[in-house]
Amino acid sequence: FCHYHFNIKSIESFAMNICGHFISSFDHVTRAHVYVEEVPWKRFEKNGVKHVHAFIHTPTGTHFCEVEQMRNGPPVIHSGIKDLKVLKTTQSGFEGFLKDQFTTLPEVKDRCFATQVYCKWRYHQSKDVDFEATWGTVWDIVLEKFAGPYDKGEYSPSVQKTLYDIQVLSLSQLPEKIWKSTCPKWD
Repeated sequence: FCHYHFNIKSIESFAMNICGHFISSFDHVTRAHVYVEEVPWKRFEKNGVKHVHAFIHTPTGTHFCEVEQMRNGPPVIHSGIKDLKVLKTTQSGFEGFLKDQFTTLPEVKDRCFATQVYCKWRYHQSKDVDFEATWGTVWDIVLEKFAGPYDKGEYSPSVQKTLYDIQVLSLSQLPEKIWKSTCPKWD
């Protein structure tokens, strides 16, 4: 709806517009904080025919953003990916970690690795940013570093190493931003 009627290109620009509206329209509003999610939906389809009005949720990760703006200040923009569930059935270990008297887990060189991805970053500027392309690039990097090449995969010695590799590749390929990620949830 917003894309067609208001020429909104991304949820980030939509959130900035909402912040700007409330700050400029109401003198008593000194700060606006907006959270937006773009939930992935796909039109029902059977035998190549798309349904005219029915959709199904596709769990390929949710694009979210938070924008906060103070009166007379620039918007502070965070974007992220959440609810992206991934699994690899091999080429994952848990090894090379510090061991002390509290260590209870043995090293493992081959195990399943299933997690629910949550990552969030902050943009250092709001002008001339292609938010959709940046989000798509991070999504691609998460999948690439989690799984590796399609024909052979990629070994991960730990969840922490995979997370580190995702962050390094993201920061090297995208404009400077602050990165935040939570510990993965195990399913």
